[in-house]
Amino acid sequence: MTKNLAKSSASLIVITDSNDADSYHYNFIFNYLFKKLNDLDFNLKKTFFICYLDQLEIKNYLEKLDENLVLITTSSSTIDPILDQLKQSIDSVCVLKHADFYSHTALLFTRLCKSNPNLNAFINADHLVYNFERTHLLNSDDMALSFLSKKINFTALCAKVKHSISVIEKCIRKKPSNRQSCISFNGGKDCCVVLYLYYACALRLGYEFPLNVLIINIKHSFAEMDHFIDSEIINFFKSSLNFIVFDDTSKSLKECLFELKSSNDDLDTILMGTRRTDSSYFKTMLEFSPTDKDWPEYMRVNPILDWKYSEIWYFIRALGLPYCSLYDHGYTSLDSKMNTVPNKALLKPDGTYLPAYLLENEELERESRTKHAKL
Repeated sequence: MTKNLAKSSASLIVITDSNDADSYHYNFIFNYLFKKLNDLDFNLKKTFFICYLDQLEIKNYLEKLDENLVLITTSSSTIDPILDQLKQSIDSVCVLKHADFYSHTALLFTRLCKSNPNLNAFINADHLVYNFERTHLLNSDDMALSFLSKKINFTALCAKVKHSISVIEKCIRKKPSNRQSCISFNGGKDCCVVLYLYYACALRLGYEFPLNVLIINIKHSFAEMDHFIDSEIINFFKSSLNFIVFDDTSKSLKECLFELKSSNDDLDTILMGTRRTDSSYFKTMLEFSPTDKDWPEYMRVNPILDWKYSEIWYFIRALGLPYCSLYDHGYTSLDSKMNTVPNKALLKPDGTYLPAYLLENEELERESRTKHAKL
């Protein structure tokens, strides 16, 4: 499939059955593959369109290429059979059939990322999310999943994943420019799920990168949370994110949003990791909900409103997504050091704490917040 990956050069070949190429379709394929290959330090530098030729002519043409990675696809599933013939005679090309383009692409990138599960979770995000019912066993040896699988209805979770995808896709289609939307991110488990879903949908729909990530820093933040955002999130998503950061912790959330509105005129939509169990205010929240009248005008998009605590953790653990290390030490709901403590429901006899994803009673999730905790 590859010759010498050290050079990191690649070409895309599209075999067409007509002289009239669908430029939008081909540009989408190129951009989709270019984004993923670029994140793997490949340079997809050429695209060739070959009107339908016989196998020998195509074979002779391919053998003249000197790229390290040659990808070949078709403009129609009706001419996919020629790829089977080519694959039998030229094993140096990677075949991406039109009929199963996304799954074949996922197999390619899984092979390229085989020694790095975290990189695979990033590169193949759209495949893992859009096929969650089949890909959720990626980390099937994770003992946490055995515990969590007994607390969730997997069919219901798959339905929620699909619904969240539909909400985010609707948002993206309404806001075709990446300048118009952002995700509010504080490093918590819920917004980690939304960020990954947002990234996966953006990949699949050919959305413009980088994605805007809004971070409003708070007083007395945890060093572990700062490290998670500044290091682990950036390392995982590479150059796919653009951070809009408010560092002045003396300003309120409302003040920061007014400042955001004045400095980013185009931005009018904010994706959030809100769930109905967060507080009574969100019990009747809609998935597309304008801000209150005395706040700067934004559309709040809430893709995971009806997800449960265990479902959040199942999704994270099943796909091997990054999360803040505080969750491994008994914290189940994070804010600042002034109002957040380990959850006593996870306290072990030796004085240490079980990880957040092993919480038995989901109703105790907010016991990590001191205003809720019965300490």
